[in-house]
Amino acid sequence: MKTQDPITDPTLIRETFQKQGYWVEPQLLTPEEVDAAREAVSECIHHVAQPGVGEVKEYAGTSVQVQSPVSPFFFQLEPGLKLEDVAADELELKVRKLMSFDREHAAFEAIAHGPHRLKSLLETLLGPDPELFQSMALIKPPFIGTEKPWHQDNAYFNVTPLDAVIGVWIALDHATVENGCMHVIPGGHDLGALKHHHDKDCEIIGGRLDPSEAVAVELPPGGALLFYGMLPHQTPPNRSSDRRRALQFHYHAATAVRTPTEEYDRIYAEKDGTPASCEAARLAGI
Repeated sequence: MKTQDPITDPTLIRETFQKQGYWVEPQLLTPEEVDAAREAVSECIHHVAQPGVGEVKEYAGTSVQVQSPVSPFFFQLEPGLKLEDVAADELELKVRKLMSFDREHAAFEAIAHGPHRLKSLLETLLGPDPELFQSMALIKPPFIGTEKPWHQDNAYFNVTPLDAVIGVWIALDHATVENGCMHVIPGGHDLGALKHHHDKDCEIIGGRLDPSEAVAVELPPGGALLFYGMLPHQTPPNRSSDRRRALQFHYHAATAVRTPTEEYDRIYAEKDGTPASCEAARLAGI
């Protein structure tokens, strides 16, 4: 698959991003960087899964989480699976997510802090010296990869101002409609904060969005989607035979601040003042 040359006009990138709420970068990583990232995902999973290394915990009553003993890193299995029931050679095909992995392997650090193109895009959109504050690898195993429902990433954070947060979603496999690529609502960041509740996951309450407006963002390996923390997005389940791995990093502007919960609930709120975050929903029992 031939990819287009990268667009370098910062004004066009900024204007497109501000209008749509996202920017598609067809080839952010080289094939060599993609291969290194895939290998790093594999190494991190298998290292922590070794007997006597990772601590096995229950997550939200439905999933198993395996926690590193020396760092914040952990991986999570698809719901309903138990680590002892998964053969070592099938483990990677049962993992749903890796968290806090950016310092677990040199390949991840190189991607998060290294590629000149990513640094250039982030500085175009966030200003100088953007700060990485979260990393996760999102995996949809063949046939069993579960849906991630509609949500706004800012519902999970307490960073302000709200337009100072950008997610970077990087495909490590061909991300297609069939295997669960990202879907977005173009311009949906302008809807403001949308109330979330806990159902399948922390997700936007029904009736706030029109899913018919969604656009599927298919990407080749190494392609990336950069998007506002306010942009509604989701990924459908993977019912195909193809694995879909992706890295996701969250950055905020150097001038952004972490805001106390009470104040954040006044900022990240629906138009009537109702707090809209995942934490507000948890405290309300919804």
